[in-house]
Amino acid sequence: MASFDVVLRTRASLHPCGEPDEFVSAYNGVITCTDDETGRLTNVGRVHALKVHASLAADHGESLFAVCDSHSHELHLLHTMLYEPEGYAFRDAIVERFEAIECDLLVLDYVVLAPKWRGLKLGLLAVRKMVDLLGGGCGLAVSLIAPLRHDSHSLLRVPPSWIPLATGKQSRREAAVKLRQHYRRMGFVRLGRTPYYALPMMKTTPSVEELMEPE
Repeated sequence: MASFDVVLRTRASLHPCGEPDEFVSAYNGVITCTDDETGRLTNVGRVHALKVHASLAADHGESLFAVCDSHSHELHLLHTMLYEPEGYAFRDAIVERFEAIECDLLVLDYVVLAPKWRGLKLGLLAVRKMVDLLGGGCGLAVSLIAPLRHDSHSLLRVPPSWIPLATGKQSRREAAVKLRQHYRRMGFVRLGRTPYYALPMMKTTPSVEELMEPE
């Protein structure tokens, strides 16, 4: 038997004057497996997430557009898609559809697992735990649900074998469909015609027991 955990870490500046992107927290995580008999600890996966502190930016008078634009192109796109242009609240259509009353945004960047541990729903459980731990104050959690690029192992600092092989458009399409089915079990729905999926934080997420049930 074995026990699994996700270990998350982040960092923040203590200096009073910083860059706008300091209103974005990055969370790097490791999924660990502990052998219940020997106590041996093994890293079996990695996760990454971002949290946009829109409410905190508003309190400090920092433009949310500047916060997102200075951080990355992805957050620039998400700001344009989700937020009011000159404000800190989500667009009316987003609020109405997802009951996204809170202003912060959780971006689930990636989950990657060692080949031996795939098929056990560890990735889905890690996503659920991150939503529980990091989702406070967030109106939405979003994720671009797609297979990782085959050459992304160096960027993610994992062995090449950890990146599932999906060659060709058809293979990648099938892998994407399978991933999205997993996320839908948690309550994620597609954001219009974009590749992003959103989880309304007002929604009660399925329990661990429910997620572990056969599909």
